[in-house]
Formats: sequence, structure tokens, C-alpha cells
Amino acid sequence: MKALAFAVTLSLTLAIAVVAQDSKPSPKSNVASRQPAEAAANIDVAAIQKKIDEYTAAIKNDPQNDKYFGARGQNYQRLGKLDLATDDLDRAIAINPNKQAYYQVRALIFSTQGRYRESFADYSKAISCGPVTHNLYLKQGQTALLSRDYETAYVAAKEALSRKADDQETLVLLGSAEQGKGMYQESVKHLNRAIELNPTDSGAISIRGDSYIKLGQTELAIRDKSRAKQLGFRH
Repeated sequence: MKALAFAVTLSLTLAIAVVAQDSKPSPKSNVASRQPAEAAANIDVAAIQKKIDEYTAAIKNDPQNDKYFGARGQNYQRLGKLDLATDDLDRAIAINPNKQAYYQVRALIFSTQGRYRESFADYSKAISCGPVTHNLYLKQGQTALLSRDYETAYVAAKEALSRKADDQETLVLLGSAEQGKGMYQESVKHLNRAIELNPTDSGAISIRGDSYIKLGQTELAIRDKSRAKQLGFRH
């Protein structure tokens, strides 16, 4: 299960949900966007802090505007100030409990902190707020998996695949959930397809090796574990 948890945790860190980020606060702003993971390493701290200061001033003038709290919370998140980010998102949700983006951002923070059950709850709430997307079901399933709720992870993976068929990351989730449920043949089948789509996915290869072990197919398991190690998998 260490290989499974590592692969899913890595996947969770690659996507960052973003609340609207205009350079100045605007009550008309109601946009959810996504920031590429590679950009996170090159953030402009001064520019982000400037936005935080602007939203702080705006909140003083309009303390019931959920957008200001949501946007400031997202900027705190970008600086790694996760407790402050969570506090702001809590306030935004208290004011407007139907805004999907707030739950997505808070769910990401919780997963970063290893608080997978809370992250799962927020992704579930985001799904109930709508609109429903492949990515939301994927993240819900991944956090369920990390919480060892394999049945829920399995159901979420199926829902995600119904919206984006033959998606490599979702196939890894499904194969992992099936492994957790003791469905080892099915796990190998879906992991085989995931590895066909990405032959260098060391996490998927290592997880498949675990299913081979359960099936008593020792030679195949040794081959997969060796291959995963060659590709850099260390867990």
C-alpha cells in the first residue's frame, strides 16, 4: 500500500484549484481557473503579497463579501500560508456555502496537509455544488483511496471514467481501488491499460506488482518491482 499511497499523493500535488485572481478586488469577479503546477515554483511573492494587502483593505470595507475572502485565501495558499488560507476559505464558505471553487481550494490544502478525510469531504461538497467534472470525481476518489475507503474510491473512479474514458490517471485510481477491494485480476487489467498509456509511470507499475503478489504471480511481481525501481520509484 505504500506504493499506492505515494503514487496517489504525487498525483494530488499536481493540480491546483484557483479562485479568481484579478489584480484588484472586484465584486463582479466569479471565475474559477487553474494554475499550472510548474508555475508554482516561480511565483512572484511581492505581487502576491500586494494582492493580499488589496483584498485585506477590501474586506475592511466589505466584510461580508465572500469573493474577497476566497481570493485572499487562494493567495495565502500560493505563499504556503495554509492556516491563513484555510481561515479565509472557512469565512468565504460561511458567507457563501454554494461556491464550488472554495471547496476545491480548501480540499487541496487539506490534501497537502495529509488531512485526506477532510479533503474528501470538501471534494464531495464541490461535486454536490456542481457542475460535476471528471477532475472532481478523480480527486474525490484519490482522497478516498488515501483514506483507505476503497469502495468509495472505486465508485468515484467509475464516475470519473464515465466522463473521460481511457484516462490514464483515472485508470491508475481504479486499479488501485480494485486492489484495495481484493479485485486483483481487475486491478491488473486496468493497470495494464494505464501502463500502456504511460509506460514510464513507476507508481502504476509498482502497484501492479503488488496485485501480482496477491495473485501469486511472483515472477511478474519481481519484474514490475524491479522496473519501478529502475524508473526511480523508491517507496
